[in-house]
Amino acid sequence: MAGRKHPFDHANDSDASYSPDDEYGEDDCFDKNEADDSSPETEATDIEDLSCDVDDQIQLFGGNVHPPEYYRRAIEGFNDSAYEAQDYSDGSKLLLDACEEQWRRYCEVLGRAPQECFESLAASTSVRVLYNFFDWSLNQKVGKDGRKKRGTKKSSSLGTYWKVFRLVFQRATGDKLDAKMNRRMHKVLRDLAKKHGLSHQKRANRCMAIEDLREQIQTTISTTKKSFKLGELRILAVLFLLLLAPAGARPTSILRLRFGDIRLALVRDPEGGPHNILIRFTLAFTKTYLGVKDAKTFPIPETLFDPSLLLNPHVFLLGIIFRHRAFRAPSLTSPEHLANLDIHPDERELPLPLRGDLKDTYIFRRAVKDLTGFKMSADKPITYQMIAQWIRRIGEILGLEFPTIPYNLRYNAANEFDRSADISESLRNLALDHANSNPFQKHYLGREVCADTWAILRGQKPQQALIRQACSTGHSISKRRPTDLTPEQAASINTDPLIRRMELDLRGFRQGSTQYKEARRRLRNQKESLRRALKQKIRDEWTAEQAVDDIELQLQGVGFAQQAAVDTSGPQRPAQKRLVSALAAPLGNTVEGQYRRRDNAINAITAYCLVEEGQTTRRPQPPAGSAGHTSVGEPPVKSPQHLALMSVFVKSEKERPRRCFICVAKALTLTADDGAVEDLIHEFYTPGDLSKHFRRKHLSNLQEGDEIKCPICDVRLDHKDHLRNHALRVHGTVS
Repeated sequence: MAGRKHPFDHANDSDASYSPDDEYGEDDCFDKNEADDSSPETEATDIEDLSCDVDDQIQLFGGNVHPPEYYRRAIEGFNDSAYEAQDYSDGSKLLLDACEEQWRRYCEVLGRAPQECFESLAASTSVRVLYNFFDWSLNQKVGKDGRKKRGTKKSSSLGTYWKVFRLVFQRATGDKLDAKMNRRMHKVLRDLAKKHGLSHQKRANRCMAIEDLREQIQTTISTTKKSFKLGELRILAVLFLLLLAPAGARPTSILRLRFGDIRLALVRDPEGGPHNILIRFTLAFTKTYLGVKDAKTFPIPETLFDPSLLLNPHVFLLGIIFRHRAFRAPSLTSPEHLANLDIHPDERELPLPLRGDLKDTYIFRRAVKDLTGFKMSADKPITYQMIAQWIRRIGEILGLEFPTIPYNLRYNAANEFDRSADISESLRNLALDHANSNPFQKHYLGREVCADTWAILRGQKPQQALIRQACSTGHSISKRRPTDLTPEQAASINTDPLIRRMELDLRGFRQGSTQYKEARRRLRNQKESLRRALKQKIRDEWTAEQAVDDIELQLQGVGFAQQAAVDTSGPQRPAQKRLVSALAAPLGNTVEGQYRRRDNAINAITAYCLVEEGQTTRRPQPPAGSAGHTSVGEPPVKSPQHLALMSVFVKSEKERPRRCFICVAKALTLTADDGAVEDLIHEFYTPGDLSKHFRRKHLSNLQEGDEIKCPICDVRLDHKDHLRNHALRVHGTVS
């Protein structure tokens, strides 16, 4: 039974804004052959027995659950309209609602009701209303809330908006737009794209090769130019890449992974090697247009003698698992325990089950503020926008020319699957969740031909390694490429005429007024917009300009120019140094040596998950399930931490220290050489400044139901007022 025809033109494009309906499988519960054909092996007595069983069930259940009146009323009150509309994902509904709101605003301009305009479209094949609607939409520079709109830049975006509008029309009227009008609109969209100067250039589908992935991960782990609120977020940013790369999955399906979707097992090597830790992860969430698709499971065996632990998903996943004490076996709390495990002689696997209470907990969760800093949220997942921004920023720090996106890894997997002799076309389509090969050929097959075609034509050995490097995202890596504006460049935007006019307007409002706050917000946003545009312009022009400089200097016999090393980032802290060192450890010569190398990396990852990276909020968090916060140790006498500790306890009610007792407690959990200690134990200028800090950074982050505890006294407190009273009586902090 064929699926319903997709309302879009490209019905086979499962990576467009919407994907076609899946065909019903052979195991459909309403199988036609099974219903119509009787099996020749069925005996008459079997039919009689079946009839008796049906009669018995009718007698048993008929009318017992609900009386006949229940079903009569149900038929009379049944709402068919609930089943007329198609099902869409939450993201698709946002697009539909936004388009419908845009149509409503356009109808207000015309002075007509939106539904009336829809009905006029259904009764006519004229495109004049639609032409002017899309022309009006492209001319909108400010949204309904007064915010500046990004605007449409590409013709493909206009085409997607037309597809969305057709679904909005169908949702409002219950019918599809006339096919003749649809054909006319193709020319309308082409004319509008030309009129508004929309680009026809598609987004580059460059692949992130494995060598580029390693550089991306190395930068993510080691850089201090990009700060994460909590160390676990940095680890999750790497784990996301390591799970996305082999699956070639859509990024959102990786972000929706829960602990219940992960299965680990100690597996016997059929070729006689040491036992292997096998990861199986199931992608339960994929594109859900017109129903949930079948879940796919990907197995990843451990590469025991892995030349690079940076490309080892096992150490990062196990680091997260041990950080949350997620194994169901209570004694399995350290990676060193894994080497002591064996498999039963009559079996091939030893499952390593995870705790049942974590089954529905997301692995990729964001960090939220609490009283003393940051902690991992219980139920708020990392969004695609968040992970995409992280990956893009790391790509800039790495020195890539073009923006790095998660789909670079999906493109790479698709092309590698296509070239591999071990993966069939059907298996490639299954892994990518494509109905057929059309989406791969249209969207994933690299538009830069990744083959040495000239060598092939001449019968020579292709220089395939060189070609792959030239077609990957990493071909443009340069550590000299600017990643941020210099102070002079950033200050130059203050001379922009628009900024000057907005600053003059700001001075005309009374400080603190609503008009002042709104004008200041617009000024701040405009400055940020100009900074982004200037930075992108500098980056776009840098490649050619730097190449010309390098050529001229070399031809003049000078060589490459020596650039001043300007590093605005801070130094690595001890936990990060340990992490980088453990992941860069050389390959061991023995199995036992490799186990130690792997276990050290897992322990370093687990420890780093607990580190806070913010400027003023750096405190390790305890593992999930442990009692209370990390204990505060007694610092060496006369050390800076010891002096700070002594200064946050008052001897009289009138004494007012100038150090935050919560920040001092964080400092006591760090080593003396940690650069964060000095920031945490510094004295505020006045006790009033300390009070503002305490209210803004600590009290305001308390949520309903949070456990409250003084981290320096190890005293549990009942509520916020209890905390404020304790802060005043014991630590002299007024709040």
